[in-house]
Amino acid sequence: MKVDRLLRVATRDTSSVLFAARNGWDFPVSREWIQAADSIDQFAASKWTKGSPRPKPYPRPWRDANTNRLGKTDLSPAAAREVLRRNKEGLTHVD
Repeated sequence: MKVDRLLRVATRDTSSVLFAARNGWDFPVSREWIQAADSIDQFAASKWTKGSPRPKPYPRPWRDANTNRLGKTDLSPAAAREVLRRNKEGLTHVD
């Protein structure tokens, strides 16, 4: 029973490696880290002046919801489409 409770706690704590892995984060961070990153972003935004480039947000460990890119590849677009087509058809071998 103690192990179940420990796992439940570890998978709810944002600074836990288990939480980060379960939620697809690049690295675990504490709730204080998240709050500090938000404060940094707000401070930078408050100092932004019209005509200058907008400040980039402090990097977060989770995937940006505004992007559609899911992975990286060195394949050409045509080769990547072929791999996806073959995978959809159940053909796993790539020539």
